[in-house]
Amino acid sequence: MIRVFVTGISGNVGRAIVKTIEAKEGFELVGGWAKETGLDIGVAAGTKELGMTILPSLAEALKASRPDVAIDFSATPVLENNMRAYLDAGLNAVIGTTGLTEEQIAPYRDEVAARGLRWAVIPNYGLGISLAADFIKHARKYYPYVTITDQHTNEMANAPSGTAAALAAAAASEGALGAVASRESYAGVLGAAIEGVPVFSQRLPWPGPFSGHEITLARKDEVIKISVQDFTSDIYMDGIFLTAEKIAAFPAGSFLRSLYAVLED
Repeated sequence: MIRVFVTGISGNVGRAIVKTIEAKEGFELVGGWAKETGLDIGVAAGTKELGMTILPSLAEALKASRPDVAIDFSATPVLENNMRAYLDAGLNAVIGTTGLTEEQIAPYRDEVAARGLRWAVIPNYGLGISLAADFIKHARKYYPYVTITDQHTNEMANAPSGTAAALAAAAASEGALGAVASRESYAGVLGAAIEGVPVFSQRLPWPGPFSGHEITLARKDEVIKISVQDFTSDIYMDGIFLTAEKIAAFPAGSFLRSLYAVLED
């Protein structure tokens, strides 16, 4: 039985994780944390009372619950503090991150290695987007032109999404990009360059926790478009729990940055 602690239990993904644990064999929810201090974690997650209260600090909650793994889907502004708490507690962690840069993540990668922990810090746990990212790496050697567009609700905290940035990094890893002669008359009209790849963010009042990502690859006389659209947080559950199940078996110091690394294992 894997003892799980969930941070961000009152958010869309956190609520789906709690409900999934209730019906999933091999996992036990032993604690959780969110901003609703004093509330039962089951109530905060939109389910029944579970007899566990949200404590004032994450460090206190981790110490009280003694989990095997922490699953974190909290907001970007508090994520670095949370990651520090997992390091201090010596915990393996499965983290969904959308707003941290590689420079912000780098110190945690080093500390995970130094402490012999195992972390997955992955922008998107959806199976579709992970398989699309792998396709990009294979296709880019033949298709020099690429753009990324991400679509989220107008309440999304950051732009671009971490998924869009990860897709751009995947595309940039496979050689030089095709040349574009156009020069911008208005700053940013050709997209924000992430490792040289143009990335566009669209923020509209989509219903629910909608997210969409479109990858366009091109060579002379041919264009490939890949569109991945997600309509509920439930689509992340397979990837999250597969990672939580496998994380302890990875070599000490592992720091996974893509779900494909889990799927391949």
